[in-house]
Amino acid sequence: MGIRESKQKLALKLRVMPANYVAGMSGFFGQDVSASIPVQSYKAKVTPAMADKWERNLKNAFGL
Repeated sequence: MGIRESKQKLALKLRVMPANYVAGMSGFFGQDVSASIPVQSYKAKVTPAMADKWERNLKNAFGL
C-alpha cells in the first residue's frame, strides 16, 4: 500500500473518529461526555486536514 492509498484510508477514518471517540469514552465512563473539554479538544484536532499533515510529515521524515 502506497502513501496515496494510506492517505485515502486515513481520510475515510478521520470522518468517524470523533464520533467513535465520544461513543467509546461515553461507554467507558457510563455517561455522556460529549461536552467535556478533552472530547472537544479531540474533535478540534482530528479533522480531514490531518491526512494532509500526515502525508507531508511522512514525506519530510523520509525525504520523499
